[in-house]
Amino acid sequence: MILNKKIVSGSIWSFIGSVSYQLSGLVIFVVLSRLLTPIDFGTAALAIVFVELTNTIVKYGLVEVVIRNKSNVDVENSIFFATLAIGIVSSIFFILASSYLEVIFDAPGLAISLQILAIVPVIQALSTVPEGILKRDFKFKALAIRLLFSSVLSGSVAISLAYANYGFYSLIIQKILAVFLSLLLVWKAINWRPNFKTSSNDILNTLKQGQPILLSSLIGQGVFRFVELIIGFILGVTALGYFKIAGKLLDVIVQFTIRPIVDVSFSAFANLQDNGKELERCFINFITITALFSLPIFAGGYVIGNEIVYFIFGEKWSESGVIFSILCLSGLSASFNYFFAPLCHSTHNSHIPFNLRIVEFLVAVTLVSVFSQCSIYYVAYLNVLIAIILSIIMLIILKIKFAFSTRLIIKSIMPSVVSSIIMGGIVYIVLRFILISPNLNLKLAFSIVVGCISYFTVYKIIFPERTSELTTEIKKLIRR
Repeated sequence: MILNKKIVSGSIWSFIGSVSYQLSGLVIFVVLSRLLTPIDFGTAALAIVFVELTNTIVKYGLVEVVIRNKSNVDVENSIFFATLAIGIVSSIFFILASSYLEVIFDAPGLAISLQILAIVPVIQALSTVPEGILKRDFKFKALAIRLLFSSVLSGSVAISLAYANYGFYSLIIQKILAVFLSLLLVWKAINWRPNFKTSSNDILNTLKQGQPILLSSLIGQGVFRFVELIIGFILGVTALGYFKIAGKLLDVIVQFTIRPIVDVSFSAFANLQDNGKELERCFINFITITALFSLPIFAGGYVIGNEIVYFIFGEKWSESGVIFSILCLSGLSASFNYFFAPLCHSTHNSHIPFNLRIVEFLVAVTLVSVFSQCSIYYVAYLNVLIAIILSIIMLIILKIKFAFSTRLIIKSIMPSVVSSIIMGGIVYIVLRFILISPNLNLKLAFSIVVGCISYFTVYKIIFPERTSELTTEIKKLIRR
């Protein structure tokens, strides 16, 4: 009962933090996209790609190690100094390699951007242990406040800089300010402080624990980041700009509907790792709730992707609308795939997602290198295809390794899948054959209303028993 309350409370606060962070980030993204050309935006995106890859290396999978090792002061102390050392080395790398990377990618402005961002790896390193402690103790309220405050303040500064003609540098400054404010707030929220009672052996042993998680996360990040690097190298920064806009919209959906629940799932799985039946039920509950809210949004994005991009970013980003619609086809897989790695990591099976990520990385990089020479749309379709194949492989692994029922998993998300497909068809018919209007605002508003009504109506009519079960569960959550 106590764990259920923590999961519910953690999910709510994680959702609040994610929404506030994504909304402020989206505002900055929209403002900059309207001020910058696709070439400028693509150049800025390259700098962010390198920073995000480096941040994964800096944290070294040790946030999860903190969560998994309950209140072990020695481990936490070793993690602090290990990540700090990696952060310092990463910062030096940024400073020394920035000029060479600018020449390789033929992207003027990349060098100075990376040099300014060189402080970020150190800041991220210092926040690793506090973040892990807060997540382990289900203190997602503190994490949500951190996201809200840092995103709003840094976002306001970035908007001011953008209007003052600082261009994509406003996004870079926003990134630095956001991570710095987050660092201050997480340290304020915990009582733990490091000491110098550690040794090189302790640090090496700690790094060994995080290595499988790091490699899995790095390869997972690499699938997306190296795809972006390949696009920038082969198709140019303009194509990268289009792809980045589409990817940002997709990420907003993920962050609003999937990520808040995923953030809580690791802690929940870790607490249930010794109870197979409860672990399976917890996993199925997570993907069921996620699919209920995420799949109709992905379906709607596929149908009206062009209109959404045009409305938010403007006419010059019309190609991003087509890419976004294609990427929304991966929604079904995303609602399931995101929970696989937390399940494996929390049950000390980190080698499974690691091996799977290696295969995904090699296949994705190889195919994108070939098909990106044809068109950016081929790259988008490849992303969808790879996600579907991964879902099938994960289902097989869940059945063999964890003894999870494939039938129950598919049955749990089927109502959302069917209802979303029918909803998408209804919205498409209404827009193409009934509401023929040049007014974009009217079309979008009407699409959202029709989509919401049709989705929940179809769900209730076709799956009345499931609707009753969900209603009962929601009432229980409210009473708690």
